[in-house]
Amino acid sequence: MKRILIPMIEAGGGHRMPALAVKDAIEELYPGQFQVDVIDFAKESGAHWDDKVLKGFWDWALARPELTTNLNALLDSFNYLTRSNTVMKLLFQQFVRKGTQYILKYRPDVVFSTHFFCSSVALFARERYDFSYKIYSYMTDPVRGHNLWVNSRIEAVIAATREARDYLVKQGQPKSKLKVMPFPLNKKFFKDITLTREEILKDLGLDASLKTILATSGGQGIGDTSEYIKSIYQRGLPFNIIAVCGKNLELFSELEGLKTKSESQTKLAVLGFVDNMHELLSASDVAIAKAGASTTLEVLVKKVPPIFTHCAALHEKGNIDFCVDNQMGWFAKNEKEFDMILEDIQKTDILSRYKSNIEKNEYVQSLPYAAANLAQFIAEEIESPRKNRPASRSPRLRAIVLGTRINLFRIRSRNKKYRYGR
Repeated sequence: MKRILIPMIEAGGGHRMPALAVKDAIEELYPGQFQVDVIDFAKESGAHWDDKVLKGFWDWALARPELTTNLNALLDSFNYLTRSNTVMKLLFQQFVRKGTQYILKYRPDVVFSTHFFCSSVALFARERYDFSYKIYSYMTDPVRGHNLWVNSRIEAVIAATREARDYLVKQGQPKSKLKVMPFPLNKKFFKDITLTREEILKDLGLDASLKTILATSGGQGIGDTSEYIKSIYQRGLPFNIIAVCGKNLELFSELEGLKTKSESQTKLAVLGFVDNMHELLSASDVAIAKAGASTTLEVLVKKVPPIFTHCAALHEKGNIDFCVDNQMGWFAKNEKEFDMILEDIQKTDILSRYKSNIEKNEYVQSLPYAAANLAQFIAEEIESPRKNRPASRSPRLRAIVLGTRINLFRIRSRNKKYRYGR
């Protein structure tokens, strides 16, 4: 049985969710034909220190979006120096070593990676052991990425949109090694649910006669969304709030404490990490969210307009622009703007208009088929041999020029020794 390895790094859900969506689609379309494994690669391979650093840095970055945005721009400006292949060799040698050993034992027939560092490790292993598997890297930033995604030595980087493809071309990714295929989401977001809106809200202790806000800061639950939840609750605005705290236990305790300390006309349900987001969104009218890729597209396919309060970095700002430009969501830069949006939602029909815009959007309409299309693509690629491309002239030319310069430098250095000694 041929093996499909889908490596990712579980820093939040942005890399994990599309990986699982593709795995499910492959197993549904090709039952029993392939072994498909989604792995948290650094952790699974035993590179525990590098795994801790990578995940710790992402949590640190989530709490400092302005700094991370500037870092994002800096990454792009360094071009060749900050691509994943270079960064891995410089900073994450443990992951490279352990990851290549893992692949030597696993022996994949194709690698479909949802994280740039995982793509690099798969590439290093292929070159070291002369394997013949293909490597595809799925860029999980749907609109705008960063320089780490660029990798000209794998088969292709797959972008979710034309905008993402154009961004990668500007960063130096060869056009011949780019594909555009819409973002894969879990199939449960496209299936009818058995519970009614009233039943879902009743189970949460909420009032079905009120508009419902779902508030989330992604899987890690880090961000300033909580400040807006507290503001609505303390003012007693006529809304239900479903607060999904993810893995943030401190936030969960803080919001539970808020309910205990004071009563409010606002109805508040506090949840931790959930696996029924599709049901919660079905009962919601609007979302308060961080602009992560999976969250953005999940709320859109459930026709729930988002109010973005922040983004983790520059690569997530593209998700905000996509929603705002197409009048499918809002971006509240501060509490004053947030209050104006809520007032519009309460007093006008803007929510209905935004929901209609979501329903008509071509890209949103393509999402139900995205995971299946990627599954079919991978299945076709696993059956065809990899083409070994000859090395291009330009790297050889650069090597010759560099070698010549080094030799000239050595000659000049030898002559320098005697310049003042005779």
